[in-house]
Amino acid sequence: MQLMAKPERTFGLIVGIEKYHETAWNVTGGGPADDALKFAHWLHLHGVPKENIRLCLSALEENQQLIGECGLTVELATEQNISDIVTNFLSPKSGDLLYIFWAGHGLITSERERRLFCADANERNYQNLNLNSLLVYLASDKFQIRNHICIVDACANFPLLLRGQSGELPGKTFFNGQPRKDSQQFVLLATREGETAKVNSENKTGYFSQAVREAFTAANGNFPPNMRKVTEAVKQRFISLDKKQLPTYFYSRSWDGDIEKSHFNPFDIPHNIQQSQARKFVGRDEQIEQLRQLLQANDIVAITDVTGQGGVGKTELAIQYSEQYLGDYSGGCCWLNPQETDLGTQLLEFGISKKFFDFKIFESLQQFSPAGRVFYCWDNWQDGKVLLVFDDVKDWKQIQSYLPLQGSRFKVLITTRQNTGLTYPSLPLGELSPDAALELLTILLGKDSVEKELEFAKRLCRFVDYVPIGLYQIAAQCREPGRVLC
Repeated sequence: MQLMAKPERTFGLIVGIEKYHETAWNVTGGGPADDALKFAHWLHLHGVPKENIRLCLSALEENQQLIGECGLTVELATEQNISDIVTNFLSPKSGDLLYIFWAGHGLITSERERRLFCADANERNYQNLNLNSLLVYLASDKFQIRNHICIVDACANFPLLLRGQSGELPGKTFFNGQPRKDSQQFVLLATREGETAKVNSENKTGYFSQAVREAFTAANGNFPPNMRKVTEAVKQRFISLDKKQLPTYFYSRSWDGDIEKSHFNPFDIPHNIQQSQARKFVGRDEQIEQLRQLLQANDIVAITDVTGQGGVGKTELAIQYSEQYLGDYSGGCCWLNPQETDLGTQLLEFGISKKFFDFKIFESLQQFSPAGRVFYCWDNWQDGKVLLVFDDVKDWKQIQSYLPLQGSRFKVLITTRQNTGLTYPSLPLGELSPDAALELLTILLGKDSVEKELEFAKRLCRFVDYVPIGLYQIAAQCREPGRVLC
């Protein structure tokens, strides 16, 4: 994508938030404020007038000197001020291009809406902007600047922090008009759905923001830079960093309705992947790659337990694989539990909830045999390759009649304690390595606690045979009031 824009007809809304009203949410050491400042300076260096750049910052106390030295007018990064800038300052402007850069906390809701937290957010008032709504507003006839490049360095994980919230998450929603016919929009996101945006605490910058700056520098002064080339450079940089974070983009041209997607549009792929319970996933990178290769070569693969006792992390491995490689399954990922309701019913309910099947079909299918209902699902599933996960299979007979035909577009992943008599390729899973077990225990209990009694912590890891569930149980006991590691 190569847009033509004059610097004097380019505008910028630049936001960097590392200090929040809810102080527990502060970004330790900072980074977002400096990243935003550097982006604002990049705009000004390339000829964008200062008066066209609206810079909204919330910096930690130790980084306040950055604001004093920047030479640009700095404003509050509150929900009200940012929305006022969009609707009252930017909306009526006539221009070629709007840059939006945002660095700070974000999440994705159960409705697959990306939300960006503002500086005045706290646990009672989740002040945030609805990014989906903002993008639609920018591309409507209520907004005069016709082209937009939006760069977001924020997490897109699920809202575990929203304790006590029920229903839809409130936030700033923009009211849009009719779609413009001459608008282009390029959105570059630091993360896929479910991922966290990593911060380089040593250099006080987001890894994504740093990669974008490096790609802009490589553009050799071209303004605006070619965003396809920028995106490829950023993605290649993350492959080398191995941060378990994959930047993704979508680019829309409203005059012909085309939407181009890189990897996948995080709002489109249907899934019901189970919520991860891991504080941090450690020690299984090699197994993730082995699983990827097995599923490329086979239609059905099982994750088994060499200990036969459970707790080695079979389900968690399936969750991590499904999240990391969801983009390979444009037809969706359907998570099934043989221990719950009838599997055919689970398949139909998933298809109805994701709008593959009409709700009215549910009653008419009751006259079909169970096998007939399942074949209906396979024949009418959304286009694209599909991943089916059968979690915690205790008896093969439970799932045999629900397996799709081999050689089809359906891939099947099974987790089971059984490790003998399998007719499918399997990935045996056992204990963690001693180093990985100690790393997990350190994450669960804290670095200070483990380092204080390092040898005893190592003995505890050995005591539970380096099995993840045993480490979680130890950590739960040690966190009880009055308990210490020993």
